[in-house]
Amino acid sequence: MIPPELIVGSIGNLFGFVFCLGYAIYTFLKKGVHVKGRGWKTKDEAPKSYYITLGVMILITLFSFGSIIFRVYSYYYM
Repeated sequence: MIPPELIVGSIGNLFGFVFCLGYAIYTFLKKGVHVKGRGWKTKDEAPKSYYITLGVMILITLFSFGSIIFRVYSYYYM
């Protein structure tokens, strides 16, 4: 059984991982991004916003996944 303190400590990272990965996949598959004040724009209409959004979402996803792995490792082995 997974200890409750491990779950409670990782819940924010889990949400960040799931939602940022989901949005990164969505923007990649739809080839567009939502731009504030301008609405939905395709990759060709707003390439800078598209790549920045995709990069930030992937960065947050990797950071969240790494934090979860580190938390599990430090709980069981430290």
